[in-house]
Amino acid sequence: MNTTMAKNILYLLIPALFGCQLIACKKSELTSYTQPDMIYFYKDYYNTDRDSIVYSFAIKPDALTVDTVKIPLRIMGVAVSRDRSVNIQIVADSSTALAEQYTVLPVIVKAGAYTANVPLLVKRAPALKTSDVRVLLEIGNSDDFLPGVYNSTASASRGGGSVRFPVRINDFLTKPSNWDSFIAAYFGTYSQVKYKLVIDVLGRTQFLISGDDAVTTSQMTYFKIKCRNYLADLNTASGTKLKDETGTEITFPN
Repeated sequence: MNTTMAKNILYLLIPALFGCQLIACKKSELTSYTQPDMIYFYKDYYNTDRDSIVYSFAIKPDALTVDTVKIPLRIMGVAVSRDRSVNIQIVADSSTALAEQYTVLPVIVKAGAYTANVPLLVKRAPALKTSDVRVLLEIGNSDDFLPGVYNSTASASRGGGSVRFPVRINDFLTKPSNWDSFIAAYFGTYSQVKYKLVIDVLGRTQFLISGDDAVTTSQMTYFKIKCRNYLADLNTASGTKLKDETGTEITFPN
């Protein structure tokens, strides 16, 4: 084959190949996302409340009677240029909270957004002093979204999701979800009396390992020493050892 003939064949092939690419692109554009828009409760692996939330009024000021719990959502699909609504329902046969103890506020995914929060209004009540109540939230169909991921476990490399999310509400001290996995290394065995002492001394109720309010190991060591010294002074001043609700002496690790 001479050079001239080879060039002619090449010139004929290039438009043909380019045309095929255009057809493929158009087809790709038409089929790039054909699933309906969906939404789910998002589980961040580094969030200790990823599978459920326990809200306690006991660690809040006495004057606080109403607060808002925010549960993260994430969409499946593309963001759009308008606000969209999410239908959050209550699973009645799996919930024990009374209607006057909570309110689910309207949930909106803002224009251009991939995430949102469910604002759950929780209300203080005398009955919460002795027992906690449960609210099981569920994503239902709406004009804008279908329920998304039904149950997916979070890992270090990716988040998880579900269409149901439980929230417990009470007004007594509740063991933090990461006490055994993280806090115990610095504060020792959990008890309500010890936790109350920690709150009084440090002025904080959470010791998270990620997020805006995350603590470092150096901070936790300092917190431990501060609580241990406070306890020693308290025991000396009272002439007796502080004990927890089971009668066990309160101690902090060395």
